[in-house]
Order: sequence, then structure tokens, then C-alpha cells
Amino acid sequence: MINVLITSMGSNTSIGVAKALRLDKDVPVTLIGTDTFPASLSAGSSFVDLFFQVPYSNAIGYQQALLDIIEKHKIHCVIPIHDLEIAKIAEIASQFSDKTFWAVNHSAIIELCNDKKAINKLLQQHQVAVPLMFEPSEDIIYPAIYKPIHGVSSRGIKMISNAKAAIESLDMQNGFLQQFVTGKEYTVDCYSSYQDDFFNCCVRERLETKDGISTKGMTVMYDQLDGICRKIHSLLNFKGASNIQFIVQDNIPYFIEINPRFSGAGILSYHAGFNSPLFTVLESIRSPLFKKIREMRVRTAVIMTRYWNENFYEA
Repeated sequence: MINVLITSMGSNTSIGVAKALRLDKDVPVTLIGTDTFPASLSAGSSFVDLFFQVPYSNAIGYQQALLDIIEKHKIHCVIPIHDLEIAKIAEIASQFSDKTFWAVNHSAIIELCNDKKAINKLLQQHQVAVPLMFEPSEDIIYPAIYKPIHGVSSRGIKMISNAKAAIESLDMQNGFLQQFVTGKEYTVDCYSSYQDDFFNCCVRERLETKDGISTKGMTVMYDQLDGICRKIHSLLNFKGASNIQFIVQDNIPYFIEINPRFSGAGILSYHAGFNSPLFTVLESIRSPLFKKIREMRVRTAVIMTRYWNENFYEA
């Protein structure tokens, strides 16, 4: 039995990871979940075998609570989910690398991915197409997009229609202006092995989004995006799972952002044969099954739609 700890069980992402780890009946897993809310207020608590409420990741008691769960339940693999928690767990992993397998990159890589301005500049230097970035003193092409440097999903993003709006209303210390591009949107779920040079990905066309979350999508073949994502992972020396977003305008795929974690709509990729949570768990115990499963064909034209589902508890 493989004991897997998944954090932030109140999120769609963690629920998708838990579902993915139940797909292959030949790989027995015990799922342990954590969240800052109690089980009755954490939507994903019913998807795990054991659940624990923990402090927020920036609280003093968070690290010890996590280490206690790892030791008591002999955790083989820790999969962090929430952006802020990932950064904290990367710090913990550097201090306690021998405690378990931490499915997280080094802090410097995470910090770079989460700095939208810095990652855009780096990829631009390596001939990856990114929307033009503008300094306030430059001639700005309107309409433009204002993005927080450390924003999450689409929060804080604003359309800037003219110079007056750009000058008067924006926090340019913590954000930047970028060319507005439109077109088809794609998310690429990626995975690089922790142990060798294996890389693969699943490209999803975002057919419908709500508040930055994909609610309808379809897996597609897009070799150009595959190549770009492979290049990005190599440049960053990235290990494990990421999701990378693009907008294709005039046949040019523009890099939008990289999230150093599993995706909120990654469940579509998992069902299409690209089960990156399972890759992670098998690597954590160095199972020879990983090399077999990772060669499975990723199916295209798999369509996902989403709906709400309710859980009920007695208070």
C-alpha cells in the first residue's frame, strides 16, 4: 500500500488528483488529505481515506503538523496543491528531504514560475513567443492587459483601454502591462521525471472558462505546444507536474503563464491517459511500473464538461 498525502482538499485540483489516483486499481493507495478547514467544510474530504485539519501554511504550527502526519502515517509521497502551500512545502522539503518524497521543485524554480514578469522575460530571451511587455514610460499599444506579478489565476487582471487608465489606476510596483492577445486558449499538462529525462504532456483546448477555471475542454494534438513546453521544462530544470497556458493568435502560440503544480482541470488529461499524479506516486517508491505506464498513449478528442456536486454532513 502506498500512502499519499494530498494537501488543500477543499480545491478542485486536489479532488482531481485524488480521483486520478483511484483510476488504476492495480496500484493500491491510501489517500491522506489535509486542509485548513474541518472535514465538514472541505469539499474533498470525502475523497480521501484519512483527513486532518492543519493550520495555514504561513502559521507557526503548519510545518510540525505536516511532519507529524508524515511520521505517524508513514507517508511515501507528499503532493502539495495550493500555490502558497507549495512555496512553504518547498522550504520544508529542503530541510527534511529524507522524511518522504516531496513532489515539489526547489524554491528558486517555484519563485521564478510565480513571478509572471520574470518568467516572461526569461522565455522571451530564449525565443519563446510571449505577449509584448511595456514599461509605463514606453509607447504602449492599447488595449493592453495589466497583470499582478504574483497573481493567481485571473485575479487582478485588468483590461486597459487608454493611457489615462494606465497611469492613474495601476500599481506598477506589483504589476506590469502586456500586449493584449486573443485567440484559442490552451492549457498543457506537463510532466518531467524526477529520475531521468522523460517528458510528456497533454494539450487541452479550453472550450469554456469561468473565473479563469476551465469548465469545458478537449484534448488535442498540437506538436508545436509540446515542443515549447518541453523546452520550458528543460530551461527551468523543472521536475514533476506543471500546467502551462497559451493563447494562439495568428497561428503564433503566446506563452501566458506556468503554474508549478497540477491543474484545476487536469482531470481531463488524467482520463485521457496522461495520469501524472500516478506518475508522481510511482516515482516516489521507484516502482518499475512507472516506465510502463508513462508510455501509454494519450488520447485526443476526449471532451470534458463539468457540473456541481454537493456533499452533506450533520453538524
